[in-house]
Amino acid sequence: MPEVARPIAAVPASVTVGVLATLSMDAVFLAASQLGGASFTSDKIGLDLVGRWAGGLARGRFRHADMPAEPALRGEAALGLAVHYLTGITLAQAYYELLRRGGLKPGVLSATAFGAATALLPLLVMYPSWGLGPCAVHSDEPSRLVRLMLLGHTAFGTAVIKRLSDEQSSCRSVAPKTATRTALAATSD
Repeated sequence: MPEVARPIAAVPASVTVGVLATLSMDAVFLAASQLGGASFTSDKIGLDLVGRWAGGLARGRFRHADMPAEPALRGEAALGLAVHYLTGITLAQAYYELLRRGGLKPGVLSATAFGAATALLPLLVMYPSWGLGPCAVHSDEPSRLVRLMLLGHTAFGTAVIKRLSDEQSSCRSVAPKTATRTALAATSD
């Protein structure tokens, strides 16, 4: 009797969607900085600073007077990138869970609103921890930093619904083929 290959466990949709939505967010940040120039850039945000912050959190330090002035940590950019993408995955999962618990279906409006709402995390948690105050009011560029977060996080939410639609279409088109292969493998014994 020939051995039937077992399928590899599927990656949860929230992981794929979270990564792709975060990648979309990063693409929007890049495009905005290229097209909008100084209005859409700041030295007060970046993956290196996210990594420096995460490194501080891991050492029990929750507040900083001035994050960019803090000493750099070895590997902070890589750590920042990992934290950024893990946060995106977690937020995509949170969106799905909120919909499930509320008995709601995903939609463009709910996903975009969710994305915009996630901008509250950096505005009310990360910025104050970095010494910038809520909504970066203690910085010299609060409106720019708020604008950047709203732009990026809204793009994230919009991409969540787009990627979810793609993921669902992909699952529907693969399922019948997989079932057919499984049936064929079972009958060829």
